[in-house]
Amino acid sequence: MGALADILSLRRGDILERFERTVRAHFPMEGRTRSAVIDTFPVLLDELLDLLRGHPRAQVLDTAAQHRAQRRDLGYDVTQIVREYGLLRDCILELLQETGGTLDLAENRLLHQGIDLAMADAVAERERAVRAETEEQRTLLRDIIAQSGDGIIMADAQGVLRLFNPEAERQHGRPLKELTTQEWMEGLSDEEARPLTLEQVPLHRALQGELVRDESFWIHRPDGTRLPISITARPLRWPDGSLRGAVLTSRDVALRRALAKEREEALALLDTLLATAPVGLSFIDRELRYVRINHALAAINGVPVEQSLGRTVWEVIPRIAPSNAPNYQRVFETGESVTNMELHVPTAGRGGELGYYLVSYSPVKDREGRTLMVATAVVDITERKRFEEQLRQTAEFRERFLGIVSHDLRNPLSIISLSADLLLRQETLPERSLRLAQRIALNAELMARMIGDLLDLTRGRLGGGIPITPAPTDLESLGHRVVSEVEVSHPARELLLETHGDLQGEWDADRLAQLLSNLLKNALDYSPPATPVTLALYDEGERVRMEVRNQGEPIPAELLPDLFEPFRRGMARGRSPSGLGLGLYIVRQISTAHGGTVEVRSTHEEGTVFTIRLPRAVPRHE
Repeated sequence: MGALADILSLRRGDILERFERTVRAHFPMEGRTRSAVIDTFPVLLDELLDLLRGHPRAQVLDTAAQHRAQRRDLGYDVTQIVREYGLLRDCILELLQETGGTLDLAENRLLHQGIDLAMADAVAERERAVRAETEEQRTLLRDIIAQSGDGIIMADAQGVLRLFNPEAERQHGRPLKELTTQEWMEGLSDEEARPLTLEQVPLHRALQGELVRDESFWIHRPDGTRLPISITARPLRWPDGSLRGAVLTSRDVALRRALAKEREEALALLDTLLATAPVGLSFIDRELRYVRINHALAAINGVPVEQSLGRTVWEVIPRIAPSNAPNYQRVFETGESVTNMELHVPTAGRGGELGYYLVSYSPVKDREGRTLMVATAVVDITERKRFEEQLRQTAEFRERFLGIVSHDLRNPLSIISLSADLLLRQETLPERSLRLAQRIALNAELMARMIGDLLDLTRGRLGGGIPITPAPTDLESLGHRVVSEVEVSHPARELLLETHGDLQGEWDADRLAQLLSNLLKNALDYSPPATPVTLALYDEGERVRMEVRNQGEPIPAELLPDLFEPFRRGMARGRSPSGLGLGLYIVRQISTAHGGTVEVRSTHEEGTVFTIRLPRAVPRHE
């Protein structure tokens, strides 16, 4: 065994200690333990000794692989790993020289072979990684080119087409193998569909060193269709700057052009709407700036369209903005419309006078549902308000007039009724005069009811409702009384009374009698003579229910919504009923005054049923 083998065998610890110091001096090893620094080198020394002794060297590769993995975890690159093996060799040879040992050429050759083997394996491993990474990048590049949404075409320095990705094939309607460079150039035209000269062909221009950016062309396909595209082309060069070829990308802009056309049409339609709409319209962005505004709204604001665009509502309508801006903010925050907001504000369009405006705010959203702008519609309702006020005053005057006249007619009517009553009491009155007196008394009673209805109408419209005086009332007894009174004036008709349960409560007995009498007379007027009319009274716990039922043709559906409005009368089996058409209006007013409800249903099968529900005691209002 030679001197080098002796050093590896007998001075193994010294070699490792020297190697540790050297590695720490050359590499950042702060905080690393000794075992981490020397790693697998003790094993490597043993394997080098075996190699000097003539044993196989396969184990050197395994140990080198383990060390390489450990050093990669520490952040080493291949150069640093190779450098470490060189430091180990230097440490061994330096120790041999210091001990005065003679280096045997055969041992020297074996030592270098073992360490070079570890170095070469590290380099080879790096080369394998580089090749794998390169191949992965090539695969990725091929996938990107194949899956690109743009057509990609590449030509070599002689102009021969070398690459034609699937999107390019789709755009041209055929694959590269069916297309020569000349055919490809002939299939292009400019925006006016004119064939291109060689100097205009984008790929040729790129081969001449020109950068072509986003220029528009048409592709003419074999099936006769054509496709608009946007082309970008640039030269490809080798690292030394010499021409390698050119690459061209083509983007299908058919959809973009269609969308642009739709947008232009939509904007034209919007401009027409803004210009012709009889109401004020505007679009406001998130900074509350006017994006669009029509002349109608500009006239209301008193600021021309040109001076409104790009300015905020605070700048254009400073006196209205405090009332207006919160509604815009609400729509932006919630994404929900705010409709029919009535503003009573002074506007410049009215010379600073107060006006009434009906304003609606609606969100303008993108495809993701985000609110981009707020559309505003403004309707000037000042004149309508004035007209409504005039109508209100006219109606109020009319109803006050009716109330005054009705009240003043009661005195002379009382004298007429009293006089007729005195005449009827005279036993010596001739028969003809008696009939006249009876007619006078009957019509005076009819007039008294009409006047009473008119006074109730006036109270209902102007006085806050019909006044009532609640008191303990037996609804069953009241029902018997009303039915008996109505039977007197309708002796030929059948009236039925049904009672169920406890019918005691606190109501205005006279007003409830008026309510029931009106409903019964209405039922008698609108039902066949041979059919009965029923008044049914029900106990419903905290409430009572009153129903008046009659048979006959149902009430037309179009009349039901206004049935309880004043002066509404139908045809009673071919004749006009008596009265002013206030009976059902008074029914609802009396029901409302008692805190109750009234409803009607009318069908062929069930007939017509009016239903009143009242609480047992009239609610007290503070």
